Amino acid sequence: MGNRRRTLRLATLPLLLSIGACQITWREPVIEPLNTNRFFDADLAQTCDAAEQVVQQIGLEVEDMQREDNACLLETDFKVFSDEGENPMDHLGRVAMVGVGGFIGGRYTLTVTTRDVRNAGTRVRVTSRIEGYVNEEFGYQVLRSNGTIETAVFDAIGTQLGEPAQQAR
Repeated sequence: MGNRRRTLRLATLPLLLSIGACQITWREPVIEPLNTNRFFDADLAQTCDAAEQVVQQIGLEVEDMQREDNACLLETDFKVFSDEGENPMDHLGRVAMVGVGGFIGGRYTLTVTTRDVRNAGTRVRVTSRIEGYVNEEFGYQVLRSNGTIETAVFDAIGTQLGEPAQQAR
């Protein structure tokens, strides 16, 4: 019996040592950066007006708007996610990469920048800041957008202008 135990221990030792040499790695999926720039074949005033109308249709309030000769900047107040209804833009989990975070609410704000392009037309950049609320201790945490809000804004601006957006660099 003692000899058998000793043989079992000796046979088990290399197995245990080889398990220690194994390494389990977790690879996060590659997250492609969002292209939040689009080109519209319209003048600056039309595109800026369309962006303002779209933001208001979404239910956001314009906090600040600055128009200059070759650019337009529009910033909104925060909108709170309701997590009700069919519209994906009302659900935190559908517009942001939330992972396994235990968020109990959230909000977002938009910045829309419109610039003249030399060859005629305008370049529009939409940036969303999405925050998920955890609890009183941690407060709001900034989350990465999955592009749903930005795409909806670009599509709506294209509808207002009567033409689809084109990818811009």
